[in-house]
Amino acid sequence: MARAVHRSGLVALGIATALMASCAFAAKDVVVAVGSNFTTLDPYDANDTLSQAIAKSFYQGLFGLDKEMKLKNVLAESYTVSDDGLTYTVKLREGIKFQDGTDFNAAAVKANLDRASDPANHLKRYNLYKNIAKTEAIDPTTVKITLKQPFSAFINILAHPATAMISPAALEKYGKEIGFHPVGTGPYELDTWNQTDFVKVKKIRGLLAARIAQTGQHNLASGGG
Repeated sequence: MARAVHRSGLVALGIATALMASCAFAAKDVVVAVGSNFTTLDPYDANDTLSQAIAKSFYQGLFGLDKEMKLKNVLAESYTVSDDGLTYTVKLREGIKFQDGTDFNAAAVKANLDRASDPANHLKRYNLYKNIAKTEAIDPTTVKITLKQPFSAFINILAHPATAMISPAALEKYGKEIGFHPVGTGPYELDTWNQTDFVKVKKIRGLLAARIAQTGQHNLASGGG
């Protein structure tokens, strides 16, 4: 099943509601009109809400926010913060796969946060991650993030839509072109992207879909800031 989002005269605000509601029409394509082009499918390099909303089709983060804006676990199981506020230790869910079959693990989180916090990459969302001093993979399901200075709201950055987990194999393969080749842990994969007109995604099925579905996140898209 494929779903298409076309460029037209409507605003991006309606995307999340329309696309999530469309799940009831599994046998049909769904077309949603929006008012501007998507700039990229790389959440770390997107400043516009529309691009981040579409990227949510493919990607998930360690944490997220529920409808009441309360923190919820997604790819993470739990976290702790050191007494000095400098170290965040995150326990990860096991058995999750990226869409290309790569394991989701601590090394994958490190690859993403190392990329995001490196100013040499010139990513538009760099300011969110510039306070990260280092990220360490303690074991396959444990990540330790050390900050340059304490920041009590850092967990909210980990829940930000930009902090999506991209397959490290895809990052290695596509490099700076990752914005055109999204590979995450979400329930949809890219089918076609015509940059001046539409993006079409298709639902992942079979065994890989079951491994991805362990997170319990099935939204096609939702807004980000």
